Amino acid sequence: MTSISIPTATDSCIRIPAKAASTESIERIGVSVKKAAEMLDLCEKTMWTLVKNNKIRSVRIGSRVIVSVQSLREFVDGKESRDST
Repeated sequence: MTSISIPTATDSCIRIPAKAASTESIERIGVSVKKAAEMLDLCEKTMWTLVKNNKIRSVRIGSRVIVSVQSLREFVDGKESRDST
C-alpha cells in the first residue's frame, strides 16, 4: 500500500495511507451518440441516422442525446428496439 509522509515539527513523520484506487466501475446504461458509434464501429453520422429513425433507443437530456446500451445490444442481436407504429 502506498502512503503519504507528512513531516512534523519533531522530525518524525505521520504516515497516511493513500486512498486506494476504486476497483468498482459503474456499468453505464446510456452513452453519447459518439461513444455508441465507437462501440458499434460505425461513423457518427450513421449512428445519428439510426437514432433519428428510431432504430436505437435514445433520450434527450438538455442538449445531449443519450443512447441506451441495451438498445445497442438489441440492435446488434437483430431485435427491434422500438415498436414500428
